[in-house]
Amino acid sequence: MLFYGALSTAAIAAVRAVPHWVPVTTSQFALIGLLGVGANFLLYCLLKAFKYVDASATCPYRYTEFVLSALAGFFLFKELPSKSTLLGSCIILPSVIYTAYMETRATEPKKEETVEA
Repeated sequence: MLFYGALSTAAIAAVRAVPHWVPVTTSQFALIGLLGVGANFLLYCLLKAFKYVDASATCPYRYTEFVLSALAGFFLFKELPSKSTLLGSCIILPSVIYTAYMETRATEPKKEETVEA
């Protein structure tokens, strides 16, 4: 399913890309390969995490992408996030943190008080 989505996206994008195509250099191929290796390593780690915990427990950590992407964009490309990105992050991130906190509290075993006679 992912393959056909990527294939159709590439086909649609190729229509506009072909007239302006610039040959890819060897160093760019190396960077693309490095990106592929990093993406596969990330997927491997994510699947290993699913092996040990429920998928819903790992979801809050996926939202760190907002923060990491904004920081990488700023430090590497001097790019400031748009107002809508900042607003969305200010809504989503606290909601995810609160939800994860409440789910953690709900799943913790309650301590039973013992009365010694």
